[in-house]
Order: sequence, then C-alpha cells, then structure tokens
Amino acid sequence: MLTTVIVPTWNRAPMLAQAIASLLRQRHEVALDILVVDDGSTDETASVIASFTAQTDAVRMVRQENGGVSAARNAGLTHLLAQTEIVTFLDSDDTSPRGRFAADLPLFRADPALDVTYGVMQRVTAIDPLTLAPPEGAVLQPSFGPQLSLALMRRRVIEKTGRFDLELRQSEDTDYLFRVFEGGARFVQNSTVALYYRVHPDSLTADRAEMRTQFLRAVTKSLRRRRADPGLCRERPTFDLQTFAGPEQSDART
Repeated sequence: MLTTVIVPTWNRAPMLAQAIASLLRQRHEVALDILVVDDGSTDETASVIASFTAQTDAVRMVRQENGGVSAARNAGLTHLLAQTEIVTFLDSDDTSPRGRFAADLPLFRADPALDVTYGVMQRVTAIDPLTLAPPEGAVLQPSFGPQLSLALMRRRVIEKTGRFDLELRQSEDTDYLFRVFEGGARFVQNSTVALYYRVHPDSLTADRAEMRTQFLRAVTKSLRRRRADPGLCRERPTFDLQTFAGPEQSDART
C-alpha cells in the first residue's frame, strides 16, 4: 500500500531536512513515497532535497516557480505515482511522529470501504533535531483542528475532491478537508498523534489577523456550497475551530 506524502516547501531548508528525516525513519513500517514540491525557493532547499534523493529513491522533488501553497499542493497531486494508494501531506516546518503510519494504515487494509483516517496534532514550540520530537516542556496542547497532515486519504478521495483552491492564500487545507467530507468520505476519527505542528514566527499562520480572514473565507465557501446543494454531506470529524478562528471568535465545534 504505497503512501505518498506531499511536502510543499518554500525557503525552509533547515526545517525541511527535519521533516523529511521524520518520514524516512518510518520506512520500515510503510512503503513511503516522499514528494517534495519546491515552490521556487531561493535558499539551500534544492541542495537539502538533493542530499536525500542521492541516498534513497523514496524521496522525489518537483520544482516550480513560486506560486503559493495551493499551487504547490496541486503540483504534488499532479505528480502522484500510478501505484499510489494513500495520500497525505506534511508541511516542511513540521514533523511526523514515530508510528504515525503504522497506527492507521492497518485500518484501510481491514476495511476497503474506509476512505479517510483522521488523528490529532500536538502544537509545539520546538523540535529536537535528534529525536525529531518536541523536547520536554515544548508541547503547547493537542488540537483537533482542520489540518491536512492529520488525514490519510485513499486516492479515490483525492480524485473525487479535485484540486486546491488557488484563491486561498491560507486555509486552503481547511477548504480541502471541508470538500473531502462534503463529498461523503467515510472516515474514522481516532487518537493517533499524526503531527508535531511547530509554532514559530515565520509560520504562514503567525499573522493572526490574516489567518482568521483566510479561515473565515474557507468556512464561508463551505456554507455557500452546502446552501447551493443541500445534498452535500454534513458529517465530518469534530474540528476544534477555536484554535484556528482566533481568541475573539466563539468556541465553535463543527
């Protein structure tokens, strides 16, 4: 069951190396295809990727002119291998916990009707470069927010959902997940720690005002789709939207 992990990146060479390494250490548990999409980086990103591709054919690279995160994710979808069965994503400033894939992939093997597994993430302030996990005291909180890395998706779900929305500069992942579940994907929400989400000043979500604006755009798009087509499925994982909407928004779970 080949699993492709799409890793979009732009000018995050040191953190990218940790992200890739956190995936490669799980190769003994899963057949992994790590597809790094370099969105026009001007730092040492290309050499970092090359250092991995020289060591293993489990890492591939696609390079494009800078087009933003949605375009980078779409490039990853365009370059899926024919044999890819499961698709997920990892942002280049985050890391994948040990056992992430070993915990969830057996669920797909046991149930051919299962489309998506959806876990939890730990928001962290630091990642140890040796363990690729948060050091003591660095964990802020677990979160059930809408985040692509928490989902493992069968390829048929990706093909049904389509491309990422190029109008969204952020929250394109939220919009995509909404569309996945609006399409009636059969899912299991579980307690698998699927992601260490690094909170840092250079994150796309560091600008809280912009993050809230883009997040609300994604929510509005979902509401409009559901009003236009009442037949769209309303069942989705329990998303903790408070963390993403911002402190002045009400505590909303949907």
